[in-house]
Amino acid sequence: MRDYLHAHSVEFDDRNIRQSEAAREELRARSQDLIVPLLLFRDHEVVGFDPDALDRVITDYREMTAV
Repeated sequence: MRDYLHAHSVEFDDRNIRQSEAAREELRARSQDLIVPLLLFRDHEVVGFDPDALDRVITDYREMTAV
């Protein structure tokens, strides 16, 4: 997912649940589980690598960041 987002020039916060207890707790609070990768953007929630869902997020991201 990281590579896909980078390839499409999408900025994101990368939170590693292996290195950060705070990130682990945030994920558990949001999803009730520790399933990764998880992408949250506006009303989108993408679990796992799903190119079609990521493309919808990218479209929404581009519309939001268009100048």
